Order: sequence, then structure tokens, then C-alpha cells
Amino acid sequence: MSASLPAPGTALKALDAIPDPGGAPADYAETPILIVRSGETVRAFINVCPHQGRPLCLPSGRTLVSEGRYLVCPFHGASFEIGTGACVGGPAGKSALKPVPVRVENGQVTAA
Repeated sequence: MSASLPAPGTALKALDAIPDPGGAPADYAETPILIVRSGETVRAFINVCPHQGRPLCLPSGRTLVSEGRYLVCPFHGASFEIGTGACVGGPAGKSALKPVPVRVENGQVTAA
């Protein structure tokens, strides 16, 4: 997937709209981005599981997080470490999620 990343400073999601732990799709229409949160850790990834190219969240936007540390693909159970996007189990093998640089400013997650 050739993704158009948002320009630095682009607002992606209000921090309080992201469950902790959990995730939510970004409010950015050009590229599917999933923002995940666990405590003080906020990361974003292209919202595509490398196993079969399906979204990492359900159509409702609900995102599965295990133990506050792992993002779990709802379709086939591939698990990814929230801090790095590295696959730690399931059918995605050694594939990793594609990161999107973000920062938190004034309660808003923005592109970095």
C-alpha cells in the first residue's frame, strides 16, 4: 500500500476519544490510520494487518488490545506489540505494522 501520510501538525484524534488501553481509527480520510494507546504510550500505524491486508479494527472502530501491550487483529488473531508494531504471534509471521509518527499536544494526537 502506498500511503499518503499526514503533514506534521495534522490533527488525527482527540486523546480522550481513544480508549486506554485500546485504539481508534484516526480522523484522517486520505489514509487509514489506527491510533493505539496504553497508559502514556500513544502510537499510530497504517490500519492494515500485514497478514491479509484487512483493517486492524472492527468496522465499528473497536480495537482489540490484550494485556494493555498487544494490538490484536480481529480477523485472524495476529498480535503486535503496541510500542513497536512488531508481530509477536499469529499468522503475520515476522511482519510488522507500518508506523505513523505522532505526538500528543494539548489533548490532541497529531502527526509528527
